[in-house]
Amino acid sequence: MPDNKQGTAEFEPFPWDRNFETGIESIDRQHKVLVDILNRLARHFVSGDARVDCNDILEELLSYAAFHFKSEESIWREGLGVEEAVRNHHDSHQLFFAQIQIFRGSQTPRERVLADIYDYLARWLAFHILESDRRMALTVQELKRGSTLAEARTAVDDQLSGQVSATVSALLEKYAVLSARVVRSIGDAHRDWP
Repeated sequence: MPDNKQGTAEFEPFPWDRNFETGIESIDRQHKVLVDILNRLARHFVSGDARVDCNDILEELLSYAAFHFKSEESIWREGLGVEEAVRNHHDSHQLFFAQIQIFRGSQTPRERVLADIYDYLARWLAFHILESDRRMALTVQELKRGSTLAEARTAVDDQLSGQVSATVSALLEKYAVLSARVVRSIGDAHRDWP
């Protein structure tokens, strides 16, 4: 782990992994932007510089997430119609924003809020991309191949089970460990704050 005061420009606590790719180019590009913003946010969180206002980067992340979610939901609606999974996916996006607002309104000490926000963002993004977005994308791709919705769901369940499921579980664990390291670094970096 780099020193909190130096080397933060190269610090990438949430590295992009090819397993995040959904196979839908526009979504993958947008996910990479979200990961980049999350990494910048983490670098600011662990910098320990009280003058750095993380709110600007957090606002950028939330603004871009809103754009991305709208774009993604449009793709899911086009590919899946008004399927229950599309509504559930939309609801998960809305819960994401609600949880961030809960963190922001917290009376908890700043370093704890920063740590909680980062931990939530990293875990949510990893799980959402690896599980939910990939499942939706694979379903859309199966439907484009001519499968019925039931056939597509079965094919996707088969694709995401076994070895792929073990890989996803390992990746989620990896990102949980990386997130925990960032959370510790946030606490260390902000101990000296007024």
